[in-house]
Amino acid sequence: MSLRLTREARILKAREYAHIFKGGKIAKGKYWQVIAKPIKEPRPRLGLAISKKVYRLAVDRNRFKRIARETFRLGQQHLDNWGFVVMVRKSKPVRGHVLSAELLDLFKKVTKI
Repeated sequence: MSLRLTREARILKAREYAHIFKGGKIAKGKYWQVIAKPIKEPRPRLGLAISKKVYRLAVDRNRFKRIARETFRLGQQHLDNWGFVVMVRKSKPVRGHVLSAELLDLFKKVTKI
């Protein structure tokens, strides 16, 4: 498996997001909220829902998106065939490695059955 984050590894359509939101398992942390649901495809997929209501500035939202994509890209070989929607929670600024570590823990927590 390649470590690239290809278009096939991303959730792009509204109906795919709706499928995961409906009946998906939720894991909440201090900085992130992850909703996940098993999918029929052979690889994990990532969707991002970073709200303007939570972080008004685009630079803040983009920082969270970059960290979420990179964390998913590096950990995707351990995530089986799950669809993930990642949302951010309002918090004080913190270093990227702390955000990445918590997100990886939430990925693992939500995929345990």
